[in-house]
Amino acid sequence: MGLYEFGDVVLTGLCRCIFRYKVEGLENIPKDENFIVCCNHRSNLDPPFLGVCLPFKICYMAKEELFKNKLFAKLITTLGAFPIKRGKHDIAALKTALSLIKQGKRVAIFPEGGRSHEEHLRKGKTGAALIAIKAGVNILPVGIDGKYRLFGRIRTRIGKPIDLSAYFGTRPDSNELKRITDEILMPEIGRLANMPPYEEYNKK
Repeated sequence: MGLYEFGDVVLTGLCRCIFRYKVEGLENIPKDENFIVCCNHRSNLDPPFLGVCLPFKICYMAKEELFKNKLFAKLITTLGAFPIKRGKHDIAALKTALSLIKQGKRVAIFPEGGRSHEEHLRKGKTGAALIAIKAGVNILPVGIDGKYRLFGRIRTRIGKPIDLSAYFGTRPDSNELKRITDEILMPEIGRLANMPPYEEYNKK
């Protein structure tokens, strides 16, 4: 048993003891094709909890600050994380994600680019749509609904894949990537997480 598998067993046991969580929509996970996972982000516990809820190994994009401590960096790298420079066009992170997808691995991205401390989603970044199109894979949207409190109720909802096949082999410009993110991806994540998207919330 590898470190990831061992950690998954331990975390699953802890989550079952601490939270009342339920996973919905497992039937929406494609069985014969690769994809990237996109999920909302409210807590530092989201990455490991997402790993507990999904029945496959995940590789994570994680902020580069987490890799400053060499021991911790080695641990999270072993568990599938790789660094990304937030707020910048990180070509190295893009290439790493594409390479992992090409190897058949599942990459998880939190398109908000950081944790939301409000009752609505943060504005989505276009990187997830760009990576999916470049890799020629669809997006599996996931929403985590609830807060990590002792015996708290949490629902993880897995939606149907967002079909981007019409864009495969093309080079969508920034406006098209923004449209996909703002009008398709983030509203679906918001629906699953029971949180309004940034654009919808700010229309009020």
